[in-house]
Amino acid sequence: MITSAININDEMKQRVVKVFKSKFGYPSEVIVKAPGRINLIGEHTDYNEGFVLPAAIDYANYFALAKSSGPQIRLYSADFEQLYEFDKNKIEQTEDKWINLLLGVINELASYIGHFDVVLSGNIPQGAGLSSSAALCCGLGYGLSELFNLKLDKWTIAKIAQKSEHEFGGVECGIMDQFASVFGITNHVLELNCRTLEHTAHEFDISGYKLLLIDSGVTHALETSMYNVRRQECHSAIEKLKNLSVAVNSYQDVSINLIEEQQSNLSDEEFRRAKHVVSENIRVKEIVSLLRNRDFESAGQCLLAGHKSLKEDFEITCEETDFLVDELVQYEEVLGARQVGGGFGGCVLAITKDRNLDVVVGEMKKKYRRQFHLSLRLIPIRISSGCMVV
Repeated sequence: MITSAININDEMKQRVVKVFKSKFGYPSEVIVKAPGRINLIGEHTDYNEGFVLPAAIDYANYFALAKSSGPQIRLYSADFEQLYEFDKNKIEQTEDKWINLLLGVINELASYIGHFDVVLSGNIPQGAGLSSSAALCCGLGYGLSELFNLKLDKWTIAKIAQKSEHEFGGVECGIMDQFASVFGITNHVLELNCRTLEHTAHEFDISGYKLLLIDSGVTHALETSMYNVRRQECHSAIEKLKNLSVAVNSYQDVSINLIEEQQSNLSDEEFRRAKHVVSENIRVKEIVSLLRNRDFESAGQCLLAGHKSLKEDFEITCEETDFLVDELVQYEEVLGARQVGGGFGGCVLAITKDRNLDVVVGEMKKKYRRQFHLSLRLIPIRISSGCMVV
């Protein structure tokens, strides 16, 4: 039976508390949860100063922290069973991504904190496009603010986390992932204007319907993918459009008509990247209105249009996720679907009717295995709260 994920806050909390005491020989002081996220619509629009519609989910990273009198900071991953010790005044990047991301956060706060120990563990599926990296950075930032009474506001934590991804993670990401991890509200999607950072929480009443998240099993590594290339192409396109029209300051000022009028002045790649960003901004606004009216049929078509744009104009889907979307929408129960996350694999998100889903998923697993010799994994999700002490 397909059900929402079980709330495992207490189980995860007890795990990091127990490991902390066992590893360091004294009790932790602060326990923090930092969730991953889904993005209903608005893909690759955040770093283009556009609109996004994410929500925090009930898969998260958990941190147990305490001040220490030791000469070094100690980071321990309970999942990898890996310990890293270092001097906060001599921060050097390593070959381990999880360590580097934490080092980026600590580097920003080094002047305001003392030595500490931390144990972390999480259940966010890796490489599935659910922003496990953002949750890692936001969770540590939130935890250090609590531990050392820094009184950092939510935006400061999000921006520190984003800077860590840029400088220590090698991914020039936008602010959406960190925003969702910090600002998440249970049973709400968050509409964010990435140019002004104005945001609105919209209640998400999906009774009678389901959000179905399916992991393709194809993992991505954004720092070694075309993610940064796409960002550069988007930047190049908007700079040309700014030079061609005094009314353009960002993609929010661009219409589809303007892009088509100026197509001859853009490369083919620039034209299609810009077309995706502008049309995706429109879809965010459309789906907010559709959800308010509980028009899930049309919202599903919005997702499908978004996937088509990601495939044809942004070129970041893959054979496996295209197959999943194409096959899913053949079922009467599925209203629409799209690839989510940075791209080149990861998960497919579908809006479905709340019936016969066991049959749909069962058949899809068989089709997928026959086609790609890969196993599908269903990830039950529930829209959850953002970073918090647990």
